[in-house]
Amino acid sequence: MTSNQKSLGIMTRCHGPHFQEKAYYKKLTLIGRKAGIHVFVFSPRQVDFASRTVAGFEYRDGAWRSGTFPLPAVIYDRCFVGPSYRHYKPFVKKLQNDPQITFLGHGLSGKWQVHQMLSKSPELAAWLPPTEILTMSALREMLETHGSAVIKPIAGTHGSGVVRIVPTPNGYEIAGRDRKNEPFSRTIRTAEGLKTFVTGFTAGRTFLVQPYLSLHTPDGTPFDVRVLVQKNGLGTWETTGKAVRLGDKRSITSNLHGGGKAVPLGPFLARHYQPETQARIKQQIDRLAAELPPFLERVHGRLVELGIDVGIDTAGSVWIIEVNSRPGRTVFRMIDDPKARLHSITHPVRYARYLMKSM
Repeated sequence: MTSNQKSLGIMTRCHGPHFQEKAYYKKLTLIGRKAGIHVFVFSPRQVDFASRTVAGFEYRDGAWRSGTFPLPAVIYDRCFVGPSYRHYKPFVKKLQNDPQITFLGHGLSGKWQVHQMLSKSPELAAWLPPTEILTMSALREMLETHGSAVIKPIAGTHGSGVVRIVPTPNGYEIAGRDRKNEPFSRTIRTAEGLKTFVTGFTAGRTFLVQPYLSLHTPDGTPFDVRVLVQKNGLGTWETTGKAVRLGDKRSITSNLHGGGKAVPLGPFLARHYQPETQARIKQQIDRLAAELPPFLERVHGRLVELGIDVGIDTAGSVWIIEVNSRPGRTVFRMIDDPKARLHSITHPVRYARYLMKSM
């Protein structure tokens, strides 16, 4: 194996030495070093395709240091998709099409594409809430059929832009998070007013509409279950850990960025559901975690890890809320699960080593 065949490039959106998740990348570097793999961080915009080198940063002697490196054999894509992603996309595409480079996994596109892929599986489709691209007629139909609705941006993260709409005798109750991820609520009196609000709020972005599911505890605390599934050192999927994310009571989402906290799954279910319901919920989550990754990979292409957000409604029904191909790991630190935390960091390096051996 040549030296660059033993290199793992973490692709992220860095502007000079400023990039997110430094603590995570430092751990990946140290784990990689033990496995004989050179780990460095780079931006796809810094690649020189003519010389097949890239300017980036590596962690050594206790600090992040800049350097120029041969293009890595394997790339771990941590480029979060957002409004500025279009500046990176052409460079990412070029790397993906390079025959000498292997990606640990290819990022999933928006929520709608993922929903359409998952709905091709009869088993997984049963866990998907009815979902449409937002139009006023789709919203009216959702409100008539289900009594309330939620709208969410197709490419949003951290719960920003998610809004619940409930018809009342006086009009409509609106609650959610704005683009800055601040909680807000208001009453709108008329259907025309609702249309004005929705048009203004969603301006220039595509949204989805779904029924509003009561994904909260009896006292009104919103929650969901984050399941982290990853490829291991044998190239097979395994469940790294599960945690419940609790949101702020004033919010309708349970994202940690919105001021939430995390708790272990077992004790949480025991507090809120009857024993037979608890057993059914756990069994469904395990089945979902086993079925979803290999199915999605067959339809989408190679994946390395997935954060599956599972909703459980007040009746104990299980729902797939979202699937994220660039999951965070904070929850396992918050619930003090050292084994899940360690695996969440070591698995990507082990899988990279597995790919390098099979090259």
